[in-house]
Amino acid sequence: MKVALLANDTTYTYNLRSAIIKRLIQDGYEVYIVAKVLEFENELKQMGCHIEDIDIGRHGKNPFSDLLLLRDYKKVLKRIKPDIILSYNIKPNVYGGKASQSIKTRFMPNITGLGTPLEYPGIIQKITLILNKWGLKKANTVFFQNSENQKFFEDHKLLSKNTKTVLLPGSGVDLERHKLLDYPKDDIIRFLFIARIMKDKG
Repeated sequence: MKVALLANDTTYTYNLRSAIIKRLIQDGYEVYIVAKVLEFENELKQMGCHIEDIDIGRHGKNPFSDLLLLRDYKKVLKRIKPDIILSYNIKPNVYGGKASQSIKTRFMPNITGLGTPLEYPGIIQKITLILNKWGLKKANTVFFQNSENQKFFEDHKLLSKNTKTVLLPGSGVDLERHKLLDYPKDDIIRFLFIARIMKDKG
């Protein structure tokens, strides 16, 4: 069986989704990564993935560019003919979801966060709500990373009645790649900050 994994870019995919990719390949699935090629293309190929380079334009707000993205998704997915589509990030969820409807393939998006367009009331939020409802209309299962996001989608009626929802216990950390180390034995106090430096993150 073929699985198409849609995400913003290959760097995100390799760093955060390697574990699920390895498991899918181990279980006999043929995995296609549909994303903008940045870093780790060779590493993903060595794992056994097929790479489809597609320009997401993750920060773009041009509706014509988004229509081209939808066209590109349809073109790639019709050629691959996946049995299942997994998606991450906002644009892959919306436009990948709409493309999946045209080829009638099982679609299972992962909501990893609301993102700035949905966080604040206003015209941008209203448009984004419409787009999410449009893209997730035929989703078979929607995975959520936290209960607040799930409640937001349910309160705004963004999912169809037949769509199953699953609340995941987070993405986890690969302890093989990131091994536990002993704390340095000295008198220096160290502060560790792990986050993107964004106003929305505090």
